[in-house]
Amino acid sequence: MYVKTIRFLVVAIFFGYNISYGQGQSNDSISLTLNQCITLAEKNNQNVINKRLDELIERKKLQETRSGLLPQISGNGNYLYYLDVPTSLVESSLFGGPPNVYSASKFQVPQNISGSIDASLQVFNPSILTSLKLNKVSCELSNLSTKDKIESVIYDVSATYLNIQINELQIGLTKSNISNLKKNLELTTNLFKQGLALSSDVKNLELSVFNLETVLNNQMLGQNQLHRLLKVFIGLSPDKNIKTEPYTVENKLNPQIVETDTSSYLKRTGYQTLQQTGNLIKAERKIISAGFLPNLTLIGSFGYSGFNPDYKFMQTYNDKWYPTNLVQVTLSVPIFDGLKKTRQLSQNKIKSVQSNNTLEYLKNTYRMEQLNAIDNYNNNMKSLDFQNQNLAQANNLYNQKLLEYKSGLASLNDLISVDNTLKAAQANYINAIISAELAALDLKKANGLLINK
Repeated sequence: MYVKTIRFLVVAIFFGYNISYGQGQSNDSISLTLNQCITLAEKNNQNVINKRLDELIERKKLQETRSGLLPQISGNGNYLYYLDVPTSLVESSLFGGPPNVYSASKFQVPQNISGSIDASLQVFNPSILTSLKLNKVSCELSNLSTKDKIESVIYDVSATYLNIQINELQIGLTKSNISNLKKNLELTTNLFKQGLALSSDVKNLELSVFNLETVLNNQMLGQNQLHRLLKVFIGLSPDKNIKTEPYTVENKLNPQIVETDTSSYLKRTGYQTLQQTGNLIKAERKIISAGFLPNLTLIGSFGYSGFNPDYKFMQTYNDKWYPTNLVQVTLSVPIFDGLKKTRQLSQNKIKSVQSNNTLEYLKNTYRMEQLNAIDNYNNNMKSLDFQNQNLAQANNLYNQKLLEYKSGLASLNDLISVDNTLKAAQANYINAIISAELAALDLKKANGLLINK
């Protein structure tokens, strides 16, 4: 979607569509290379920053899970006052009376006060141990998500930077065409004064100059819009004024070395993410299986209790406190859960098969993208070379026809015709550069080389 938007912007700029833009920029400017823009984007782009914060959240979740393996200690206090002390039935034979005869007795006092320090420790809890592995996989997935976002931002920054450079080329060509038209207008005006040209010829050239100046104005407005887009990508204010390096045509005409490594799909973030998703499914399987194992918990409670037959807040009878200490070991052994975990394991196994199928499909898809990117790159490089030759021929034809026009051997219509041919050749050349550069960018993406780390 983004590439289509960029292509539209460049086409709109070239053909002179009206593109609105804001007013004014700061006079302070900074010059940035493409690599500097990419570095700024990796550091300042808000979407990348949010992804890194997601990584931090996942690491905190891992620490949270680890805390379950540490002792859990709490302090507890309790104050209780019975308005009516609970009554219990006691068999009288306990006190020497007849059997099967019960009497009502109260064994408690109204006021009870207690305080304790309670501690528990998971001596053996396989669910927590396997959850740690699950959290570690989640951390890896979060890292890959950040990498994917960085790759996306690098692609956007590179494409935008390229289009700014190409638009600068187009602006230069348009200025050159305006300069040539003005020279022709001056020449035709002199010929008209000598009776060797028609007034319609002068008006035709004046209209052509006006149209090209309108195109130039729209191109420069569009250039401002592309600059603002780049600034948003690299995390700068749209009001900040930046300069980019000029596009060097000679360096770009040399074909690059095409990566043909058939295992390049292993470098793709999408493939690595799906691999980690498979690991996530395996970790979930271990958590389910851990549900079949027993849990062993150690519990300790150390405190004091006090009593009083009368209501005396926070005072005990005879100011005495009685220790209430205990150590408890709890063993929980799952016996039967209605086959719930068995059903969960069956579902997990199906998910694993699905993940493997998707992984194989993605492998083939990425290989297809790589082959298509190679073909597209080679084709665009050939097209760029052809359009470069075509532009040279169009320039020669225009210069020749201009000499003929100055000598009176060609009409203004002939000159306008070859001028239109030259403009078409320029447009095709610019489009060929854009296509070749984007093809090179797509090839880097297909080879998993957008991030050179």
